[in-house]
Amino acid sequence: MTSEETDRCSTFSYDEEDATPDSFSISKLEAAVGECLSKECILVKMAEGGYHKVYEVLSADASQSLNVVARVAAPAFPKDKVESEVATIQYIASHTNIHTPRVYGWETDINPVGQDYVILEKIRGVSASEVWDTLPMVLKQVTVSDVAGHIIQLFRLRFEIGGSLYPAHDGKIFVGPIVSTPFYRALDGIIRFHEPVDDGLALYRGPFNSASAYLRSSIDAELYLVDRHRQHILEHELDGDENRLELGVRVLKTALHLSSVYPGDVCVSEPLTSPGQQFSLRMDDFRLSNIMIDEETGHITGLIDFEGATVAPLWDCAYLPRWLQDSSEWDGTHEGGSKKEKETLRNLFLEKITENDPSGEWMRASERGRLFREFSDRLSFNVGVWAHLEEWVDERMEWVKSHPIGGYTSP
Repeated sequence: MTSEETDRCSTFSYDEEDATPDSFSISKLEAAVGECLSKECILVKMAEGGYHKVYEVLSADASQSLNVVARVAAPAFPKDKVESEVATIQYIASHTNIHTPRVYGWETDINPVGQDYVILEKIRGVSASEVWDTLPMVLKQVTVSDVAGHIIQLFRLRFEIGGSLYPAHDGKIFVGPIVSTPFYRALDGIIRFHEPVDDGLALYRGPFNSASAYLRSSIDAELYLVDRHRQHILEHELDGDENRLELGVRVLKTALHLSSVYPGDVCVSEPLTSPGQQFSLRMDDFRLSNIMIDEETGHITGLIDFEGATVAPLWDCAYLPRWLQDSSEWDGTHEGGSKKEKETLRNLFLEKITENDPSGEWMRASERGRLFREFSDRLSFNVGVWAHLEEWVDERMEWVKSHPIGGYTSP
């Protein structure tokens, strides 16, 4: 996704030549922020990602920061994305001692700005990703210890159904349709379908009353898109390769069956603190860029960027941050430092997890759910990628035949 910006207008542009850019008014956003804060202000762009733009709010004479940011969401998301993000922030703030940004105001649907936006507190400190390479090891250990404590707090949040969080009219928060990549209109600047999510596709967004229903939603959604947009997918994603499309559909249908027999509805972290509550809150990723720290002490000052947070099965919530994993692992990344440094910090993380969760529930869910998370990690793939996963899916189907539901030995 590219962007263009003038003094009064900004756009989210897409890779397709005939795709109409989505625009919004910076001056109207500035006015909305000023009205919300009851003071004149100006906006200066801080950052831009694939799905949003972030503006710092300064005093009218630009002499000082008001410690507020405005985030504008690209319309690639389902329309309720901002509502869910706000609800997630507020729920975490009211149920944990994790510092989340204060929400000053937000607007969705039709509004003068032209796109959905939210006005938030600017968390003090620096992004851990900005200083990680030069941060002394002793301070990295402080940060990792805090991360472990934050993850356990989130893991202790329990729900009876899965999906995403939303604000209710009575001030409470409820679990509703999931906000996840299979339901985005555009991914990384490439438009998948030109119209917003239709009613047929929306049926697969939940909420979900079981782990199987949670998993199969993405597969059902991809099969639905293939059925409704077959020619478009053939031309724009598969170079007209009918055989690859048919193979991808066949693998998806096998994966659909796998979603009902692989994890089943078994809670892998028994005993439960509350019978039936087999879902917790899963951050999309504990990336270093979303962790704000005090670079003098290493302590976390707050978390940012809650888009994509979901209420997921417990085994999907008990994951090691990717930047602590060895880069050779399927869930690892090159971010986070050297192999030796990661190993040291990973051991510290697991030690702190045990200290924060003496029951061992998180560790059991993490260890026993590893295979299930690997399956879950692939659910955002499109049909063309699934065509290359036939052997992987078949291996797991064979493993299921020789293991009862709830068995956890690697295939």
